[in-house]
Amino acid sequence: MTLDELKTRINLMPPLPDPHLPLHAYPAAVLMPLLQTGQGLELVLTRRSRHLRHHPGQVSFPGGRADSSDASLWQTALRESWEEIGLLPEQCQPLAQLQAQYTISGFALTPFVGLIDGSPVFKLNPGEVDELFRVPLDYLLDLRHHHLFHLRRKGRSHQVVFIRWHGLWIWGITAAVIHQFAQQIAR
Repeated sequence: MTLDELKTRINLMPPLPDPHLPLHAYPAAVLMPLLQTGQGLELVLTRRSRHLRHHPGQVSFPGGRADSSDASLWQTALRESWEEIGLLPEQCQPLAQLQAQYTISGFALTPFVGLIDGSPVFKLNPGEVDELFRVPLDYLLDLRHHHLFHLRRKGRSHQVVFIRWHGLWIWGITAAVIHQFAQQIAR
């Protein structure tokens, strides 16, 4: 998929109804950073540090909890991306804001799709990130790579999405966000 095709699909995405998020949910934001390469668009993902207390070693987007100093959730996503992977805020332009999702850890997570300008030099914060890798966007948007499982937890049914990429499993809220995005732009 080219950048122009992606922008067209984003502009045609049907609006989703506002989710009913618990009032006690902590606001948070993540960046889905896209790089334009000779092979097409690639999504930048990280693997969280194995030393973290929450979700150690999981594949994730750069992002986190909103800070009172953040002017917006977009600013939260940019600040967290700078702190985690050294992405300069001025190197990223917004393409889309996706529907917020409630996470099992109590966050109202708002994902932003952003296009990285140029060739950034990533500097990983070892306290938060063990690894940075890129996955072709076309691969991630292909629903044939999404494995859906339904689990019951505390009397409620939950759908969990898994996406395999070169020996890594992308799952949890990261895979759920990718799945939601893939479904929206496929329409």
